[in-house]
Amino acid sequence: MGYHRNNWRQVANMAAPFIPGGEALMSAVDVVQGISDGASLDRLQYVRGGHPLVELPWQPPGPPPNPQRAEAIGRQAWDVLFADEQQYGARSLLDQVGNLLMPLPPTELDMVIRRFGTQGLDRWDALTHVEDEHGEPVYDWRRAQELFSWLLRTVSPYGAMLIGTGMSCSQPEYNAACSGCHCDDHGWVLPEGPFAQVDGAYVTENWQWVSASTEAMSWQDMDQGLFGDCWLLTSMQAVLQANPQHAPRHFRQEANGTLTVTLYDEGSPIAITLAPDLPYGHGRLWGAKGHTEDARYAETWPGFFEKAAAQFHGNYHDIVHGGPPSDALTLITGRVGQKVDLGSPWLIQDIANRKSRGQALVATTAAAPNADPGDAAEIADGRLVQNHAYFVKDVDPAGGRLCLGNPWGDGSTRKLWECWLTLQEVGYYLVQIDAVDTW
Repeated sequence: MGYHRNNWRQVANMAAPFIPGGEALMSAVDVVQGISDGASLDRLQYVRGGHPLVELPWQPPGPPPNPQRAEAIGRQAWDVLFADEQQYGARSLLDQVGNLLMPLPPTELDMVIRRFGTQGLDRWDALTHVEDEHGEPVYDWRRAQELFSWLLRTVSPYGAMLIGTGMSCSQPEYNAACSGCHCDDHGWVLPEGPFAQVDGAYVTENWQWVSASTEAMSWQDMDQGLFGDCWLLTSMQAVLQANPQHAPRHFRQEANGTLTVTLYDEGSPIAITLAPDLPYGHGRLWGAKGHTEDARYAETWPGFFEKAAAQFHGNYHDIVHGGPPSDALTLITGRVGQKVDLGSPWLIQDIANRKSRGQALVATTAAAPNADPGDAAEIADGRLVQNHAYFVKDVDPAGGRLCLGNPWGDGSTRKLWECWLTLQEVGYYLVQIDAVDTW
């Protein structure tokens, strides 16, 4: 687990002043580590203002390619793509292209995609948005997403990245300005960290204890990043704690390195396949990640969940300014959420019963007096943040308390990592608790 690879340095830095030559030794270690880090960071596939486009190993399924057939069908598909949609109809052109390309084995489809390049892919993408006589796109969102996902998971890694670049609506875009940064050091990176892994217990750089996980994708992994989407990320934490088997059924790594996340649209599952890059800027992962912002070591499944949700909603801008946790719980599980009665004298027992039945619960905090709603103003003696979403991590019926877990993960201070509230404090600091069945 590279994300806590420097924890030994915390102890060493504290001990160095008391050891002869200790501070000089640590300074030398810092220099060597800095050189090593600089070299490995330079190797990251990061593109400022754009998406990476690199060749990666691929073991394609199916028979060897027939270049002549791929060339012939590619030419036909190209001619159809650039035919006059006013004369032939955009829907008809899209269907014809699909009928030509769907029978091709992955290797030949990949050859066609490469031949199309960004010009052909952009045209293909644009046709899906042509409006019919009723003013509706000829391909609705679900149909377009099915097209994008089929292409992304079928072709080579390079082909998938080309699709993510050329078909702009196949991937969400982000603007760092929505998280308060207005410089130009932002783009996309191919992270080198694992998608998911089982973590042993460890201590973060903020000296908080992180318990070991039993699943590769667990609530302990979540670290929010710089987007304001706590409502979304902590809802996933709540679901994973309530039902650890949810993630393996809804996240899938494809053979070509793309990632497929299944979300729910009005209760109906929709598989969203994503190119394997994530938002990046100032030398760190910009959005959600597992345990660390270092793209060389972070677990990436939180970032791809966030990216899938952004694609579902339209773009990152549509998820980063807060939202109702009830919507997030429905998006993740496909089930309608329930409001918990905060005024009930039996609230703690009710929450204990709900958790025992496998429900996920997410709490929203109240606003701080005289504070800007957008500020991370602290309440409850610094244990909570205003207008923030937490998952209900634990409950103590005998003591009349419940515990809230913060999606800030390793980036959180020890004080903000978790917060126990009495029944009286719940009524004072929380404005709502949403619950949903996960089994």
